[in-house]
Amino acid sequence: SQQQFTANAFSIKSVEQTTCSPTTPAAAETTNNEHKERPLLQNFGKQIQKRIVNSKSGAHRFGMEGAYTSDETFPCLDMQCNTGGEKKDNNNDDDSIFSSRREIRDAFNESSGTSNNSNNDTSDDYIPGIHGRSSGSGCSIIRLSGEDAASIRGLTEYANEFFEKVDYDDTNKKSMKDVGVFRIDQFVYAGFDENVNDEGKMQFLDTRILPYRTCNNYQEPTLIPLEVGELVGETSLSDAHKGINTLMDIGYQITSAVLEMQSDSANKLIDDGTRLEEDNHQSMIGSDVSNSYHRLIRYINSQPSTDEDTAAFNSHVDSSFLTLIPMPKLPGLEIWSPCLKNGKDGQDGEWVRPIKPDCYDEEDNSAYIIAMAGEFLQLTSNGKVPTCIHRVLPPMPGRISAPLFLRPRRGDDALLDVDLDLGQTYNKDGLYHEPGLLDECDSMHLWSVHGILVN
Repeated sequence: SQQQFTANAFSIKSVEQTTCSPTTPAAAETTNNEHKERPLLQNFGKQIQKRIVNSKSGAHRFGMEGAYTSDETFPCLDMQCNTGGEKKDNNNDDDSIFSSRREIRDAFNESSGTSNNSNNDTSDDYIPGIHGRSSGSGCSIIRLSGEDAASIRGLTEYANEFFEKVDYDDTNKKSMKDVGVFRIDQFVYAGFDENVNDEGKMQFLDTRILPYRTCNNYQEPTLIPLEVGELVGETSLSDAHKGINTLMDIGYQITSAVLEMQSDSANKLIDDGTRLEEDNHQSMIGSDVSNSYHRLIRYINSQPSTDEDTAAFNSHVDSSFLTLIPMPKLPGLEIWSPCLKNGKDGQDGEWVRPIKPDCYDEEDNSAYIIAMAGEFLQLTSNGKVPTCIHRVLPPMPGRISAPLFLRPRRGDDALLDVDLDLGQTYNKDGLYHEPGLLDECDSMHLWSVHGILVN
C-alpha cells in the first residue's frame, strides 16, 4: 500500500523545491540550440497561437436559437477499457456496440474535406458533417459503462474528498501547503498549489504515478505526492488509482487509433503510467515518474460570466496527446468550434459547452468523459486533428474538475521514427498540415518538442 511510504522515506534523485507554478515551468530549461535547429516546429507553435487569438472573437451563443450544439459538434463514442492489462492493436473494426478505431479517427479528424461545397466560396451552403457546421474542434465525448463508469465516479468522489479533507482542519491544509509544488524533472512537477498564480481563482493538486516495479515490496503504482494518500485514506486512494487507470487506458486507445499506431510504437511513445520493462535498480529516480499526470482543480471566489476577460482559464491549448476530463456537474468549460467554411486560420465559429448527449438516460449509470486533443496529437497526425482550443469561464464557486493529461514518454527510447511510428498517417495531409514539419521532427525525443513550444 502507498500508505506504507512516508515523505521522508521516499526520495527521488534530482527533486528540487521550486516556486514555479505547474502551468508556468521555467522557460530557461529549453536550449537556444533547439530553437535554431527547429524553425518549422517554432512556426507550428506560432500558428496555434494565432488560432487561439482568432478564437477570442468567436461567438458565444449557448442556448440561443440556431447556436451550435454539443450533440451536433462533438461526436459521442462508446468505449471500454482493455481487460487483463494487455495493450492490443485492436485493428479489426467489428459490429460490437463499442466504437471502432475508424469511428474514433473520424470523430477527432477535422472534417473540412467532407463538405460538398466544391467551389471554395464563402457562402453558407455547406452540408454539415460529423461535426455539424464545424470543421472539427479536436474534441469528442466518451461514454463508459459498467466498471469503467464506476471507476470514473470513484475518481470524482476522491476529488471531492481531497478538498473536503483540506478544508476540514488547519493541520491538513498546512500539511498539503508544506508539500508545495516541487520539480521532479525537466518540465515535470507535482504538488499542491492553494492559490494558483496568486490570483485567488483556483487551487491545483498535480499528481503523478511511479509505476509498479517487481523488485520493490509493493503491489501497486505509487501516487506522488505521497501525502495525498495519507490525507484521503486507503479507500479513496484506491478509487483514485482505478479512475486514473481508466483515463490512461481510454486515452491510450484513442491516441493509437487516431494515429493508426501499432502497439510497439504506441507503447514507446504514449506514457500511460506503465513501465515498459523491468530493471534492477532499487532507488526511485525522477525518470521513473510518469510524464502524464492527473490534476484536481477547484475554482474559488468566482462569479458566473460569459466574458473572456474574467475567465478562470483564458483560451489555450494543452501540451498533451489528449486531455481527458470526467464531465463535471457544473458548467464552465467551453470548446472553440471553427466554422466549416473556414480555412485553417478562419475566425468564424462558436464557443460550445460539451454536455451529456440528448440520449442520456439518468438510469443507465453511464459516465461521460470529455476528450480534447493536445498539441502532440495535431503534430503527429500531420495536421488532421486540430489541437482543441478551450477556455473555462467563471463557474459557480466550488466547481471541481479532474483532468488527466496524457503525454509522450520521457525515456531515452521514446524517439520518433516517422516512417515506422506514423507511417499510416504520414502521407495523409490534414487541414492543419505544415509541409516538412514531421520530417524536421524525425528522430527527435518527442517530449523535447514541448521545450520548444513553450518559448
